[in-house]
Amino acid sequence: MHECLGEGQGADIAIDRPPGKLEPRLETPCYAESPSRSRWGWRPPMQIPRLAWLGPLVLAAPLTAQIPVGYYDSVDTTSSGAMRTDLHELIDDHTRIPYTASGTDTWDVLEPASQDPSNSSRILDVYGNQSFSKSGGGNTNYNREHVWPNSLGFPNPGGTNYPYTDCHHLMLSDISYNSARDSKAFRSCPVACTEWDTVANNGQGGGADSNWTSGNGPSGAWDTWMGRRGDIARAMFYMDVRYEGGTNGQSGASEPDLILTDNGSLISGSQTGSNLSVAYMGELGVLLQWHLDDPVDQWERDRNDVIHSFQGNRNPFIDHPEWVACVFEGVCDPPPPTGGITAMCFGDGTSIVCPCLNWGGTARGCENSQGHGAILSAFGSHIFVNDDLSLIVGAARPSTSCAYLQGASATTVPFRDGILCVGNPTERLGFGFLDASGSAVSQMSIVTEGNVAGPGVTRWYQVWYRDPGGISPCGSGSNLTHALEVVWE
Repeated sequence: MHECLGEGQGADIAIDRPPGKLEPRLETPCYAESPSRSRWGWRPPMQIPRLAWLGPLVLAAPLTAQIPVGYYDSVDTTSSGAMRTDLHELIDDHTRIPYTASGTDTWDVLEPASQDPSNSSRILDVYGNQSFSKSGGGNTNYNREHVWPNSLGFPNPGGTNYPYTDCHHLMLSDISYNSARDSKAFRSCPVACTEWDTVANNGQGGGADSNWTSGNGPSGAWDTWMGRRGDIARAMFYMDVRYEGGTNGQSGASEPDLILTDNGSLISGSQTGSNLSVAYMGELGVLLQWHLDDPVDQWERDRNDVIHSFQGNRNPFIDHPEWVACVFEGVCDPPPPTGGITAMCFGDGTSIVCPCLNWGGTARGCENSQGHGAILSAFGSHIFVNDDLSLIVGAARPSTSCAYLQGASATTVPFRDGILCVGNPTERLGFGFLDASGSAVSQMSIVTEGNVAGPGVTRWYQVWYRDPGGISPCGSGSNLTHALEVVWE
């Protein structure tokens, strides 16, 4: 990120620098102190990249699920409790699909939801990644797996047992793999583990990418292969939020309160042979890591669409994987900027097309390797004399470097995996380091480093961050947050 914009994309930048100082590359910042609190003794020059240097952009198929317009408008994203409540109200009381029936039943949902992308007459099973011909109920190859084991809270189906038939956690599985998984909790397998291998299909699986298991029942461990870890985790997050006790709004039937935990005793104690009012499953910490290990892919998005078409509800953690951190870890969006600070230039289709159609979600940057766009917010004020404004990055690529940018004009230019929103003349304010959650807070004086002249000046701010190629959606190796417009007073 060290070339100038091409002709017609803004004036070239001329920023003085100390004699003999070479311009540091954005990919390799030098820190005066620790990465989390970098401090520059001089301001490195910033130049906008020449887009021609990138070469032609290759557009992929759309990466977003078909989310109905306005579906999530009621969701408050600023606190864990508010988000959980809003999501539960949104996805509960869905249409119950009979488990087995002469008419439409769960087989009619799960086979199109599990369709092999390379052959519409076949399905991919969840644990072995094997491709089987669609055969319906009673076949000898695959059956229906309850990702949240039905024996842990809702073993007796009846006609009003909603979690038993909820297709968001039912997946088609090779029969022998389903039996091997049994009711084991999702855990990292310790020693003396048995391997259940996978085959290569749909660009993943095969080789050493296997499931591993040990023990028996809910005290045992099932360590899912890499290509379906995230799918499993997000199905479990859905169950935790969808089922919170009380009664069903349509049938009046009692529903269990399903809770994810790391407490093994609570998990094992949920297998009683009876339907329970409260039941536990896990391990939550492992599932949170799996969610990061295996981001949402198109197969999972398509599955969400199919199930929504039957049940009338969606898995929000597929549509908005960034919400997992808010609901289960309390890391939520800050309140929207107010008083002279305006968020803008989003990677959600409202500004400009993201480089490979990698939409990042409402009011975020373009999608990154974590399955969502990064957020930029501000702390402090836009009052010039206070000089207390800090830029806060969230939901970016964890444990990597970033750079804080300022522009004297606004623009919308596709760049790497994101949209460049800050225009010339442009300042590079300094570097930072994103922590394990993909967050960072600026440490420099924005007024000083940005040469803000005084009240009445408008500037635009954005953060660039590394996102290794081969993992990021477009494969470019970096991305950008959306931007903030600040009217200094």
